[in-house]
Amino acid sequence: MTSGNDQAERRWITRRAALLGLAAGSVVFSAPEAARAEDEWGKLVAAARNEGHVVLYSAFVGLAAHQNLKKDLEATYGITVDILEARASEVRERIRIEQAAGRFAVDVSENGRTTTTLQIEQDHVFDPHGMLPSAGRLKAEFRADDIRVPVFAIVYGILANTRLVKPDDEPKSWLDLADPRWKGKILSDDFRALGGGGVLFYVLEDHYGRDVLEKLAKQDLKFSREIPANERRIARGEYPLYVPVSLTSVPELKGLPVKFLAPREGLPFIGYDLALLKNAPNPNAARLLMEYCIGQKMQQAYANLGLLPVTADPLSGVDPAVAELGKSKLLGTTDPARMDQLLALARQIYP
Repeated sequence: MTSGNDQAERRWITRRAALLGLAAGSVVFSAPEAARAEDEWGKLVAAARNEGHVVLYSAFVGLAAHQNLKKDLEATYGITVDILEARASEVRERIRIEQAAGRFAVDVSENGRTTTTLQIEQDHVFDPHGMLPSAGRLKAEFRADDIRVPVFAIVYGILANTRLVKPDDEPKSWLDLADPRWKGKILSDDFRALGGGGVLFYVLEDHYGRDVLEKLAKQDLKFSREIPANERRIARGEYPLYVPVSLTSVPELKGLPVKFLAPREGLPFIGYDLALLKNAPNPNAARLLMEYCIGQKMQQAYANLGLLPVTADPLSGVDPAVAELGKSKLLGTTDPARMDQLLALARQIYP
């Protein structure tokens, strides 16, 4: 007798196989081609089941959706998922050392696009991921290439203490942070390092030039890299403003006297990518994991956490406040080719 999980899996394979032409660049498959694509994907799923295991190294520490991923892949496919979480630089260095030593322990990397691009260009540790059925439904601003598969994006705004910042005084623009009223009153992630602070510095410089960053330097920003603690400091009223705050913090801070502000120009963002490691011990399970992460169920899980989904799938049940903020215009993101230059500039302006 066929189990409910097997039937659901076959329906899932059929739906995804029908979209394989889109993943290949909007090429429409003929019926025989679609049938072959479905058969090939079915074989990959069977091979992934036989591998029964996959290892993910992630630079997103504490991502709750990782638990969804582990539970779902085990329940649906019998595949166990091991996840190591660490800072982006640590993940990159661990992968580099393991690849150089011929110790192939990891299958998939999950990291910010800047770091992933550097790994592609400098470390040469990834292989092409091949056809992924759901890649055809990625939004235009989050297209996959042969190596990188976008999985979600972090968007950043301003966190304000509602007891200290009245509605009429809320910064409506990123440029309002240079208002003298905020001098000595802004807590910030460090502009001089990779992370939210570095992303904000890059995007502001890209849009407004160095002058704006120098004006902000006169505001006596207080840098701190203790992100969860920083958000709580705003809630306690130690500072009225914190920049930049991730939309993922909105659900966690509900009920506290804080508000996520979306400046009218839009929100800086950083995309996260998945990539397949060279000599991955479980390459089929790795590809299945990558496909699952851009499927509707995981995209819904990311959206529920305040992460920006990368596919055009309709989603439901997202916290209304998070969903509305998620519709905000995107201001821009970083270019890996210029990131080191911009971090050097940040260290010059903020010694």
